Amino acid sequence: DRAKQLASEKNCTSIQISLAYVLHQPFPTFPIFGPANLDELNSSLGALEVNLSQNEIQWLNLEIESLVS
Repeated sequence: DRAKQLASEKNCTSIQISLAYVLHQPFPTFPIFGPANLDELNSSLGALEVNLSQNEIQWLNLEIESLVS
């Protein structure tokens, strides 16, 4: 899974990569997540600190396209 691989490279979680991916989209998006506790909330908010390059976003797009086709 590319999100897990990228998370390992960026020293964050795959959830943070997923949320960062949504936040980096060119159209308005509002990710909805439901943390079970304060630790999960803080971890999810860590996505705001994750910067994805255009190449990384395209690389993640390739995985999404392969799942839908």
